[in-house]
Formats: sequence, C-alpha cells, structure tokens
Amino acid sequence: MNTPHLSIHGLHAGYGRARVLFDIDLTIDTGTIACVMGRNGVGKTTLLNTIAGLLTPTAGTITHNGTDITRHPPHTRTRNGLAYAPQGHATFAPLTVADNLHLAHRATRRGGPELIDAALDRFPRLQPLLHRRAGLLSGGQAQQLAIARALVTDPTLLILDEPTEGIQPSIVAEIEQAVTDIAAQGITVLLVEQYLDLALRLADTVTVIDAGRIVHSGDRADLTDDTAHALMAI
Repeated sequence: MNTPHLSIHGLHAGYGRARVLFDIDLTIDTGTIACVMGRNGVGKTTLLNTIAGLLTPTAGTITHNGTDITRHPPHTRTRNGLAYAPQGHATFAPLTVADNLHLAHRATRRGGPELIDAALDRFPRLQPLLHRRAGLLSGGQAQQLAIARALVTDPTLLILDEPTEGIQPSIVAEIEQAVTDIAAQGITVLLVEQYLDLALRLADTVTVIDAGRIVHSGDRADLTDDTAHALMAI
C-alpha cells in the first residue's frame, strides 16, 4: 500500500484580505503523479506557493513525509526534499546553465555531484549549453533547466507549475517523458497542467479546483474524459 507523502488538511490561504483557497483537503501518495487542474485564476498556483512555503496559510496544516511543515520557511522545506519549479521558466538569467545547476545543488546540501550529471542526462538538450547564460535560452530550454535545477536538490517531492506552458511540442514530449521517469524512480510529483490530454496521460490522481475549492479529487482511472472536460468547464 502506498503511504501518504503529502497531506493537506483544512487549508485556507490568500493575499491580505483577498481569500483564495477555502478548506482544501488533499493527500498525495508516495511515488505517484498528482495533477491539479482548473481554469485560470481559481487558486492552483496559490496552492503550490503555499505548499512550497512562499505563502503562509491563514488556517490548516501541511504535512510532508510525516513532518508538519506548515510554518517552515522555503529553504527548510527544500533541504528536507521539497523542490518547486514555478510557472514561467524561472532561472537565474545572468548565470550560465552550469552555474544555475551548481548553485541550486550547493544551496540544499543534499547528495553529491552525480545529481547534476543525472539531471543533465534527463535533459540532454542542456549538455551543449552549459556555458550559455540562462537568459539566452529558448523557452523550452529554460523550462528544462528549471526542472533540472529542481532535480539537483535530490527531491522526494517535485512540484511543477504548468511546465509545458508556451513550449514547442517536441520539448513538451521530452518533459512528459521526464515526469514519467521521475515518478518511476519513486519521486512524488505534484503537477499543475492546463493541457487536459497531457494531464490525463500523466496523472495517477486528479484534483480539480474551482473558485478556491476542490470540486473533484480521485483516481485518474475513475475519471472519464467526458467528466474531466465537464469539470474543467465549471
């Protein structure tokens, strides 16, 4: 039986007086791919930011690997195995590809240099670009670097916010394969993805959010394509 890797209970969060998330309950099992879906502006990124520690919840708890991390700062979560590749191909633009990877690796104090080699093996497009500044990469290359930079921290939980947004189809296919392989290694993946067909191919579980509340959560195998499309139209 799978064991819970991430448990969220009664989570409320927002920005100042603007409440965004309401009473979120979510459990993700170890080694699975959990997809969070919903229309733009319903609270998906707010949920990821709260899990990553970039936003403090107003109520509720977040438990990662059996530890309550609700009030832990982001760097503590990272050193304990949580990695986040936010939306927008986030990299350190003035630094080279190699420097981006080495900086992330040193900051977390997890694992050896073989983690960098493994990340580059996962995204071979980056290997001839090690000395190129990240700001000069294409959108697809920058997204692969953002994911690789998360992987060099040796995560047990990898959070990805719309990793295929605005990416050419060939690199979308490479990212899809990478996510599948990452989960096969036992790393838990929490994924926000707007492309419904891709999300449904990848997901073990699907959670749909609307207006800051969960309107569906369950196994992908129990969700028909028609129901998935109907939920996304709410």
